[in-house]
Amino acid sequence: MGYLHRRSPVLATLVIAAAQLPAMARMQDAVLEGHSSHGEAFNEGPRQAAYLMPSLGNVHFPVTAAHDSVQAFFDQGVGQLHGFWYFEAERTFRQVAALDPDCAMAYWGMAMANVDNSERAASFARVAWLKRGLVTERERAYIDAVARFHEVEGPAERRPAEDQSAQEGEAGEKKDEDCLDEDERKALKAERKKRGEQLIKDYEEIVWDYPDDIEAKAFLVNRAWLNRRLGSPISSRQANEAILQQIFAVEPEHPAHHYRIHLWDAKDQAARVVDSANRSGPSSPGIAHMWHMGGHIFARLGRHSDAAWQQEASARVDHGQMIRDQLIPDQISNYAHNNEWLTRSMRHHGRVREAVALAKNMIELPRHPEYNRLDKDYCSATFGRRRLLETLELYEQWEELIALAGSMYLEPSDQATDRAQRAFLLGKAHAYLGDEAGFDAQLEALAALVDEARSKRTEDLERAEDEALADEPEPGDLIEVMEGVLTEHQDELAELRDQHASLPLLWKVLRAPFPDEGFEENIEQLAEFGFEKAHLAEICLSAGLLERALELARESTEERDGRIYFHATLAHVLHVTGESEEALDVFDELRTWSARADLDMPVFKRLDALARARSLPADWRVPDEAAPDVAGRRSLEDLGPLHWTPPRAPDWTCPDGFGNEISLSDYAGQPVLVIFFLGFKCVHCVEQLNAFAPRAEAFADAGIQIVAIGTNTAEQFAASLDSPVMPGDDVAQAAAEHGFPFPILSDADLDVFKRYRAHDDFENEALHGTFLVDAKGRIRWQDISYEPFMDWEFLLDESNRQLRLSDEVNTDPDSARKATATSAGTRQASRQNPAD
Repeated sequence: MGYLHRRSPVLATLVIAAAQLPAMARMQDAVLEGHSSHGEAFNEGPRQAAYLMPSLGNVHFPVTAAHDSVQAFFDQGVGQLHGFWYFEAERTFRQVAALDPDCAMAYWGMAMANVDNSERAASFARVAWLKRGLVTERERAYIDAVARFHEVEGPAERRPAEDQSAQEGEAGEKKDEDCLDEDERKALKAERKKRGEQLIKDYEEIVWDYPDDIEAKAFLVNRAWLNRRLGSPISSRQANEAILQQIFAVEPEHPAHHYRIHLWDAKDQAARVVDSANRSGPSSPGIAHMWHMGGHIFARLGRHSDAAWQQEASARVDHGQMIRDQLIPDQISNYAHNNEWLTRSMRHHGRVREAVALAKNMIELPRHPEYNRLDKDYCSATFGRRRLLETLELYEQWEELIALAGSMYLEPSDQATDRAQRAFLLGKAHAYLGDEAGFDAQLEALAALVDEARSKRTEDLERAEDEALADEPEPGDLIEVMEGVLTEHQDELAELRDQHASLPLLWKVLRAPFPDEGFEENIEQLAEFGFEKAHLAEICLSAGLLERALELARESTEERDGRIYFHATLAHVLHVTGESEEALDVFDELRTWSARADLDMPVFKRLDALARARSLPADWRVPDEAAPDVAGRRSLEDLGPLHWTPPRAPDWTCPDGFGNEISLSDYAGQPVLVIFFLGFKCVHCVEQLNAFAPRAEAFADAGIQIVAIGTNTAEQFAASLDSPVMPGDDVAQAAAEHGFPFPILSDADLDVFKRYRAHDDFENEALHGTFLVDAKGRIRWQDISYEPFMDWEFLLDESNRQLRLSDEVNTDPDSARKATATSAGTRQASRQNPAD
């Protein structure tokens, strides 16, 4: 065990605790290369060291610590918890444990940082409980509370067998929650609700015993909000507000402003916490989510320019950290959500080109099988595509929508629902443009998707029936299984049929020279199908149905405060229908939101007559003046770049074992794939090299060289390999002569591994890493993990996509977009912030 302490006091402590905890991973005789010594749960956690970050809030949580630096890191971790920056919080608490293995509260912090991973949280909580004798009574109260919540306190195993019955099968193995029956689900939900309510009581006890502990008050308020997920509504928001005010009386800029926003985040209550919306970001300016939270409130109030400012601040902070810490987008929690919200806020107040540019940027970002792909919800690829389509559709950009269908931005995907939405919107675009051939092609595509969905339903029914009959079910059980399959397919088929049925109606009403008897009925059906009422209002207006047009235009603005498109449509319809005075009133109001609106959009061109009636110039926009409650904002540029920029690849020079040295600079001007492997003793690494070696020619055809850097010494490589491979060597010839058609280099001291962050700083072990460096020396794609990246086909496709972007987009990815998307925004930000 002394050896472990020399290597990593954190992990040595965890191993000691594991000996007393059967549920925790045991130290194994042979640990796979790149894997944690503590088992599978630790493979997924943060593995690079933390550092003290500036600007993470005014938080102080005294703990029993060996020295001041431990306390500084602990305070940082608590601030990160308050900002829901959980991955970084765990990293910080692991750093605390590295500095002071006896700091029991470090493991409490790790448990708190795993809000959505109860198994890992329980393991950390157990270690904290086992070390509770080393801390003060106040700290023990915190440890006991989280241990009780995860049921790990006491000498028994993590959970008594009787409490696990709802989650285990006959053999005691853990069952996936999706596999639980209804009674088991209810029992599990009731158990979680009970534990959440007990945690509230435990925090209340801490507050009672330590009334000056404002962190306990902050965690109490947050727990009351989190318990809603468990079925426990907040009993009194006003009572929670009173607790929050006690915190702010001591520390006005405490990050608990985050919790206050959640407490009052509703349309009829948001105005109460505009002050917290403005203070949340500045209270923890280094945490992107804290800036994002202010956007919630401004969006509720219809103040979409202010909401966009908050979301842009959030994006800039994220991008700053990504570049600083060499991360690719979507590795940061909430990153995609922050940016898609910014896209919506831009769209709401007419910044159409900026919204489109940002949506495209989200689509351009590096894709990864785990973090970001088109068939994954809640990631940049899917959010970007969705927001791009929504923006182009709302603002009637039919020609651009069709043009982008032939590009990477709207390429066909493998997802049936996505293909259906794409075909539906393209059909809609062709209908508005009067392109019958294009319209018919998309209608046929939708019909084929309906047939495909019906066939899939039949296949699933037959499969389910065969599987059920194999178990000799009761008649009623078989019917239940079949009904379940039908229900599963019902929503998808219903939406497909609606899309297919609605397009011909749209074509008909757009082509009608004058309203026939079925015109209004078709309009009503299109409204029921979910067509935008503002669009239908303009169709009715063109058809001379003025009264119905006005009804639809008014309905389109309901619950859409501050969204300029709908109010612009209402103003236009009011003007055409003779309601001139009201039309001018609506026009005057929407002008106050128009500072950055793109006036060449059709919806704004339709307002030219109203602008003339007010004797206004062609550019009738009103400069955006900061409201008194947001005056004095800091400069957004200080927070970070607007768009993600690929980080610069650290240079390196490594020997190959044959007396040669090869550097990254040898590949200047051409892309190179750098594979970090853990030596020839690592079976998985050899599998990775053997997987990529036969494809080296395919990468070479794409203009990409491959180089592998391993942990063996140069002498060990020389003994294992036949001959050297140098940059520029013919791939086929190198494969024939050498076995590996790319250079194999040595980094035995792990210097390059560490510079590329392919290293576990807590266990002082190398990690597997794969990096695509473009011709300009920037990291366009990366994977760092406890296992090597094996999907060469995915990587080749994504490398081609990224390198195509690298060629198309300027060296500074921001510069190409700034000209069309952000220059006006920068000028406007200066006008908004005269103090800066």
